[in-house]
Amino acid sequence: MNEFKSQRWLLYLGCNSIQAIVYQISTTTQYQHYVEGGGRTGHNFFKIPAGIGGLTAESILDFYFFDSIHESLLNKCKADIEKTGSLTQDYINKFMNQLKKDQHIPKIIKRDISGYISKAGFKVA
Repeated sequence: MNEFKSQRWLLYLGCNSIQAIVYQISTTTQYQHYVEGGGRTGHNFFKIPAGIGGLTAESILDFYFFDSIHESLLNKCKADIEKTGSLTQDYINKFMNQLKKDQHIPKIIKRDISGYISKAGFKVA
């Protein structure tokens, strides 16, 4: 049986080791949803150009699609996950600025993510 595996670019934001929760955000290339009249015009998002972080196409990072999964699920899927790159300091800054503005992600999770990004060697303002 052939199984279709979706290619998806996920931004790994760190893991809460106490609860073994992995924070991630998914991207989309479906920009039409974010222009006036689209179903996601009110979402907190920004664009990432192709080539940044290993992206092959310009993509939208939509904070509405912020998610957390249990680390055991990530480990179960590791064989199907490939690291393609990481964001530059400039895009980390843009990400953190958008994260600070987001209304639906709790402050404690924002602090966790800021700490993980800092531990990864990025400057967090």
